[in-house]
Amino acid sequence: MSNESKIGIDAAVKIGANCILGIGTWNISGGSYAELDDTDFCDDDYNFLRGLRTGGNVTFAGNYKADDTQGQNLIRDAYWLKSDLTTIRFYVDDTSYYTPNSTTAAGGGLPAGTMVSVIRIMTEPSIAFDKNGLGTIDFEGKIEGAMRLI
Repeated sequence: MSNESKIGIDAAVKIGANCILGIGTWNISGGSYAELDDTDFCDDDYNFLRGLRTGGNVTFAGNYKADDTQGQNLIRDAYWLKSDLTTIRFYVDDTSYYTPNSTTAAGGGLPAGTMVSVIRIMTEPSIAFDKNGLGTIDFEGKIEGAMRLI
């Protein structure tokens, strides 16, 4: 059982050494397998096989920063240029972070042979404004492979 809880104030999202300014929430969903029905006629129970695995999704959101050329604009560029993100890091504290898997070696909660991974921004970042608050922005990406905890 874990002895240490983490507080959100220590979290951040970075691309390489560049902090993505304004981000206040992030989420990494777990991967999943496609469920393939292998049931035959006359079977009494359903039989399922595991199919292809999806890596899950990442979402992150916060305050819109129009001049954040080192962070929010890099995500927008990744969408428009169809770039794979490999150096994005989702920090849980000052030193530990989740990042796309960059090696097939065991470690970071992953078994040996886990594929090298990327994150792809599949929808244009969404920007919203309300007259009573700050502008917001949110990003969504799909994980191809798995995230590694460093």
